Amino acid sequence: MSITATHADYDKHIETWNKLDDVCGGQEVIKAANEKYLPKPSMFTSAKDPDGKARYAEYKMRAIFPGVTSRTLASHIGLAFGKTPVFNHPSELEYLERNADGAGRSIYQCAQRATRLINRNYRCGIYVDFPNVGPSKSKADEKSKGAYPMIHIIKVGAIKDWDYIIVGNQKKLSFVKLFETVKVRNGYTVETTDQYRILTLSEVSGSHVYMVQILTKNEKGEWVEGEKYIPTDYHGKPWDYIPFTFCGAVDNSDEIGTAPLYELASMELSYYCSSADVEESAFIVGQPTLCFPSITDEQYKWVKESGAGVGSRSGIPTDAKMVQAEKNGLAYERMNDKWNQMKELGARLIEVGSANKTATQADNESSVQHSVLSLVVANVSEAFTSALRWCAKFAMPEHDFKVDELGFTIAQDFNKPKYDPTRSKLIYEACLAGELPMYVWYHYEQTGTFPEDKWEDIVKKIEKRNDGGMNYPPDDEE
Repeated sequence: MSITATHADYDKHIETWNKLDDVCGGQEVIKAANEKYLPKPSMFTSAKDPDGKARYAEYKMRAIFPGVTSRTLASHIGLAFGKTPVFNHPSELEYLERNADGAGRSIYQCAQRATRLINRNYRCGIYVDFPNVGPSKSKADEKSKGAYPMIHIIKVGAIKDWDYIIVGNQKKLSFVKLFETVKVRNGYTVETTDQYRILTLSEVSGSHVYMVQILTKNEKGEWVEGEKYIPTDYHGKPWDYIPFTFCGAVDNSDEIGTAPLYELASMELSYYCSSADVEESAFIVGQPTLCFPSITDEQYKWVKESGAGVGSRSGIPTDAKMVQAEKNGLAYERMNDKWNQMKELGARLIEVGSANKTATQADNESSVQHSVLSLVVANVSEAFTSALRWCAKFAMPEHDFKVDELGFTIAQDFNKPKYDPTRSKLIYEACLAGELPMYVWYHYEQTGTFPEDKWEDIVKKIEKRNDGGMNYPPDDEE
């Protein structure tokens, strides 16, 4: 089998992934695709324009692609990361807050990238690697190498093939083929070359060992296998699994489903086609047309040679009248129907100036989107926590930490707090009555939320105030 062979599921879904990437790319990307997303009507051909290119160019120019899907995606990311994720880590992994993927993205930005790819393409890959260096003998030796484990977020289109094996009663990832593009500057030009990174779990002396191999092209354009090497952990021992995981919208398995934004993207493409027809119709029949109901052959020849104008200085040698096509709102109504459907599918997250709704209505309308997004960020949190453990295994003598010592958690509460004056008054009265510290009311006035203090801490602050102490805020708010 050729190195360029791809997984059957990859072949089945790659066209859909590319379409979603184009839709999220916006109007310029969609219009550059021409007839792929906006078919050319057969009636556009004429004697002067036999292939219809000139008229199609005008047809495409007037079409409207509103960019609803890309803005909804941005809204999802804003909702998910409205609160800074909780990143618990030992000091050895502190660098991940500044550069987690080797390209200058922090772990928070990497998490945003993963969430964005999952919403757009259903899944992505998360892979941790370490430079091919030997185990360190000391901390000084370790620092001198400048080697750090990095977390890479892999687009679904770059994961060309994968496979599993059964070891005992466990299903283990045994093969992953990643397509990579390497850029090398040569003077004032940049040369781009392609390569494959092969991650395998091979059986060696009765046990399974993780190996990495790079394949590149030679001068003849033939793929050449590089030398296989065995990555080792902090203690110099080989891995018995591949530090790679899929991260998806439903779970973190290799199964592929429908991307959260697929229906919205499909509806937006349909809206794009409808808008082109509406604008074309308005351009052609939107203006009154001069009509000659009883013109003779001689008068027709005269008008054809001299032209027929409208106005006080232009004479017409026959009776004429202005006709206007009757309004046909069917196409426009269909376009509006699609717009409303897009709102229901997710665009309402960015809708401005909608009618007033009760709190219950607003909560019910957003619950579906929030439930989808909650599941996505839960999967991202779980995958990143696994990736952090792999980083610790590469860089530290101990990697078996508790979640509060090593973990990454994205908040799943996307409902922004709403200030309630009645509740504020009740809190203020409770503070005056000595049932709450005064800073609780102050915190609510500033944020619309209650402080995240435990009740035991609240009681201690009330006792301190009763003993003549000040109404100090908690330590983290001083």
